Amino acid sequence: MCKISSFRDGLNDTCLKCGNERETLIHVMKDCPMAQAVLKFGGLNNKFLARSYLRCIDWIEDIARELDNKAVSNLITILWNVWNSRNNRIFKGVEEDAKVTWERAAALSKDFRIFNMLENLMVSKKAEVKT
Repeated sequence: MCKISSFRDGLNDTCLKCGNERETLIHVMKDCPMAQAVLKFGGLNNKFLARSYLRCIDWIEDIARELDNKAVSNLITILWNVWNSRNNRIFKGVEEDAKVTWERAAALSKDFRIFNMLENLMVSKKAEVKT
């Protein structure tokens, strides 16, 4: 599927957050001005926003190569909240400010860290190497 809007009848392929571009995954997560505002609140280095990508996974992989695990985990939480914000706009008619989306992501990341300190991990931090 080349466009997100094809998952629901009656939607066109224009981004509902900015109205300027075709709604692709890379646009929703990185290129949309709303997503960029959330990512900047989160402290993402502008060099990751300035580069051009056709696929979202290529962008995330580039970031993952340069950031530590905690930062990548925070980024994934931010992206999940960007996606939720998009869905709230489409399905509930709720428009959220970029700062609100970022604050929700920051609180969720903090909750995840606290939970992981209190509970036994389901998967160990170091994967076993099998020979």
